[in-house]
This record gives sequence, structure tokens and C-alpha cells, in this order.
Amino acid sequence: MVKVINVTITTDTICPWCYIGKKRFERAVAAFKELKGPENVAFKVNYQPFLLDPTLSKTGKNKLEHYKSKFGEARTAQMIPYMQQVGAKEGISFSYGGMLGNSLDSHRLVKYAGTLSHDAQDQVINALYRSYFEEEKNIGDVEVLVEAGRAGGVNEDVVRNEIFGGDLLLQETQVAVGNARESGINGVPHFVIEEKVQVSGAQDSDAFVQYFEQVFQEK
Repeated sequence: MVKVINVTITTDTICPWCYIGKKRFERAVAAFKELKGPENVAFKVNYQPFLLDPTLSKTGKNKLEHYKSKFGEARTAQMIPYMQQVGAKEGISFSYGGMLGNSLDSHRLVKYAGTLSHDAQDQVINALYRSYFEEEKNIGDVEVLVEAGRAGGVNEDVVRNEIFGGDLLLQETQVAVGNARESGINGVPHFVIEEKVQVSGAQDSDAFVQYFEQVFQEK
């Protein structure tokens, strides 16, 4: 009998540690499936939105200048090469050029893709991360959202007219953001495994494997 491990991941598409955390989580999932046998374990992942900065506009602001304003020039100068070094180990080429825009519509796109399939949702999230962190694109921009949606098979008209230009899943996404805050989540990524184990931050893959083993044995 296949044991299904349910995981809820709260994330923001403009959070670098969320991108790193996703890579480490996925590596842990692959390792655990190999350990137990893919016929014995499966994972069901549910993504929930978080807004690190809800005050951002869709037009956005210069990413590098934002970091300098938030952390100071000296800390930013140290932070960037460190993040690039950490990212490189996960196959991520972090860039700090481009614009930082509001991520609410990207979360609505992710939520909509999830109504199609988990694979569609996963492809959209990956495309959003690549666009923002590696290709210096503003995920508050409709063309970037259309491109990310295309990666998951989301109809372009849905992205343009119902997400960016309409209110599709707007209330549901805003409620989910509020629920995350009310539940005590103040930073992302945040993982809840089988409603039993809560994991804050982009922990190493080995740590995730241990959490998976814990809940697997309890099933």
C-alpha cells in the first residue's frame, strides 16, 4: 500500500530562500522515494501564498536598490555573493538586476495552475522563480506571468484577462495570505508535513528526509 505524505509549503515567489528550499525539498523527496521505493510512498504538495512586502506595486522598484535600502550597502555587498554561492550549489544562478514587483498576481497564477494539476502548478512556480531570480524579470508584469503560465499549460487569456485584468481567485488568495499570518507564519519558506511537523526555513535535504521518516513510520 502506498503511503501518501501530505506537505503544505507556504512560500513567496520573490523569496530567494523559498527557491533554495524548494530545490532542497525536492532532492529530499527523490532521496526518500529511492529509500522506500516509489511504489511505497508518494507526496501530495499544497502550495500556499505569502507576501513578504504587500506594499510593492506591480510596476515595482529596482531590486538592487531595494536591498540596499532594506539591508544597507555593506550588508548587501556581503549578502549577494553569499546567496549566489548557496544558490550555485542548488543549480540556481541568482541575479540581483531587474525590478522587484508585487507578487500577489503570481500567487493567483500558482493557485489557478493548481486547479489544473500538481505538475502544472510546479512548472509555473519553477518558471516564476527562474524569471525573477535568474532572468531579471518583474513577476508583477503581465508578460512575465503569461510566459510562466505557458510553462504550466495555463491559457494566455486566463492570465491576461481573468488574473491580471480581473479578480479570478483574488479573494481566495488574499484570504490564504491572511490565514498564513494568523497561523503564526512570519517568514518563508514554511513547511507543514502531515499536520505534525513544522519546518521553518530552507533546511538541508537530509533534515527533510528525517522528517519524512518520522511521519512515514506513524502512518
